Amino acid sequence: MKNIVKTTLFAFLLAGVFSCENSNDPVVSANGFELRQDASVISPAVLTEATAADVFGKFEWDRANNGPATVSSYTLQVFDHNDTALANPVEYTGVGYAITPTSRKVSLTVSEFNNLINALPTYKCSEMDIDVRIKSVLGSNPKDAFIQYSNPINVKVTGYSLKLPIMAVVKDGNSADAEPRIAASSPSSNSDYEGYMYLEAGTYKFYQPDACYDFSGAVVYGGSAGVLNTGGSTTSISVATAGHYVVKVNLATNTYTITKFTTLGIFGPATRALVYDNQVPFTYDATTKIWSLEVGLLKGKKFKFKTNLWTGNLVVPALPNPPFAPGTATSAVTILGKSSATAIQENSVVGSGDITVEGTIDGSRDTYKIEVNLSNPRKYTYTMTKL
Repeated sequence: MKNIVKTTLFAFLLAGVFSCENSNDPVVSANGFELRQDASVISPAVLTEATAADVFGKFEWDRANNGPATVSSYTLQVFDHNDTALANPVEYTGVGYAITPTSRKVSLTVSEFNNLINALPTYKCSEMDIDVRIKSVLGSNPKDAFIQYSNPINVKVTGYSLKLPIMAVVKDGNSADAEPRIAASSPSSNSDYEGYMYLEAGTYKFYQPDACYDFSGAVVYGGSAGVLNTGGSTTSISVATAGHYVVKVNLATNTYTITKFTTLGIFGPATRALVYDNQVPFTYDATTKIWSLEVGLLKGKKFKFKTNLWTGNLVVPALPNPPFAPGTATSAVTILGKSSATAIQENSVVGSGDITVEGTIDGSRDTYKIEVNLSNPRKYTYTMTKL
């Protein structure tokens, strides 16, 4: 009986091998397909935020001819026409596709097309030569997928930059390219430029580059008594003493502030049980531009950061509370906390949300090394490492 079963299994296996070796699997081939732009939609030559919701263009294409009857997936790609190696295409992943068994279409808004060209490594603020094509993919395994492309459609377009607007704080006699920066909170803002920096004593001006950070034709602003001026009346701004400053500019009102602070530090219930509004100052590393401190924090309690201008000696409380800046002759300059959308790891300190120490409130502490980097305007970060 066992021999009969073995013989039967062997016969089935042999038949399977024979049928596989003699199968007539269809062979795919790249026979191309055509992409067309809907002529009823005139694509704008210049993209603006004001027209972001408008339709930039509509495209349709034939079914990809892969030889035998097949069903492909499709993706729209854009690339710089001068990228002859086609090394850096950017793919559209939005909701504008309308693909059915009988038609294949895609519609892109001005905002969506602008996002695509901004993602190109060759993006520039002047007119760009852009090619649009469709990528056809047959098969779900990337290693074995059969890919072919439609003909490209060329458009010439000038986009708007998605970078944050910046200004350089330039000491007279220095190059703007290497000087500290301030940045606005969004690409469309011009009223809330901000940055933290160390300034030497001397005279300064603000340099505003184009949207792609080219300073060759920068607009130069000077000022006095908090009011900006430009053109022939540009006056250098005097910084009397070297130190750390938070610099703000409002181009909507043509005003500025340059406010000195002594240190950045931590404050809040996580630092001590009672007087917790006073700052525990950090140490600054001029090479790395990092503020840091090793400190014991109460589990489950909250804290924030603040910049302070203060004089005098630190107050040294009974252990385990950390030493803190005195409450007198001290003024807070700015307060920084966690953004509500950010998790505790590498954290953005835009906003003023509380940061909570890990653990359950039980009166005990864990020691952390905290590092804060304010050197990248509008991209401030902190890290907490438990020791």
